[in-house]
Amino acid sequence: MFEPANKTADREAEQLLSTLSTDLMSPFCPGRTIASCPSSQARKLEERILAEAKSGKTREQIEQSLVADYGRDIIGYRPPPSLMITTVVGGTLALSLIIVLGRRWVRRAKPDGLAAAGTGAAPVPSPAGGPSLAERDALEDALDDEEGF
Repeated sequence: MFEPANKTADREAEQLLSTLSTDLMSPFCPGRTIASCPSSQARKLEERILAEAKSGKTREQIEQSLVADYGRDIIGYRPPPSLMITTVVGGTLALSLIIVLGRRWVRRAKPDGLAAAGTGAAPVPSPAGGPSLAERDALEDALDDEEGF
């Protein structure tokens, strides 16, 4: 079954109104879209958009008309894609740098005996002249062999 042409046009106009009222910023409620603004002026603006849509104007034509009357702020802030890409790449590089520097800092913070034991190199005695890691392990093994410990 076919709908009359004007019902189809009315439905398309209402869809355009819905899209525009959720996409465009309200000149009457800062920081809110036309649809979310509780002002009666916003309802009048929706009626205007609907009337223009029913008269056959396109989205671009209606937006241009609103920009002419209310200024460019009605479109809202749309950052350029290059800004988003730069932010993501910069954030990824900064996170990578933090991870690399953090790992280097943790490696430097290890005692010499622990660093040598992990690499398979000869144990280095601690700076205070105490036992090395290998000597401590041998002492712990000997104590484990004694029944009293």
